[in-house]
Amino acid sequence: MTKRPGRWALQRPEWQSVRHGVLERDGWKCRQCGSRRRLEVHHTKPVRDFPEEAFNPDLCLTLCAPCHTIETNRELGRVPDPKRQAWRKAVAELATTKPKHEKEMKCLIQ
Repeated sequence: MTKRPGRWALQRPEWQSVRHGVLERDGWKCRQCGSRRRLEVHHTKPVRDFPEEAFNPDLCLTLCAPCHTIETNRELGRVPDPKRQAWRKAVAELATTKPKHEKEMKCLIQ
């Protein structure tokens, strides 16, 4: 596995200050979906192409991990697998639906 091109910037001491400032500015929530879980800071201009802008907070935004993955894949030209997307949708629907016979359900462990 090769090292990510912008990894050097994340290892510099000034990155933590920039990261914290961006999270504060964005209200500690994802700018795409509003989630407050697993927050990451995304460079709107890739560090590999614009190393001089690596610590510019104006070119960064807060994204949750799933939105960050989607954005990164879009930037790299990766197309989502339709079968995987359908599977994710089905699982999400199952997670939000209630059982049909909820009244009849009872704990079997006594």
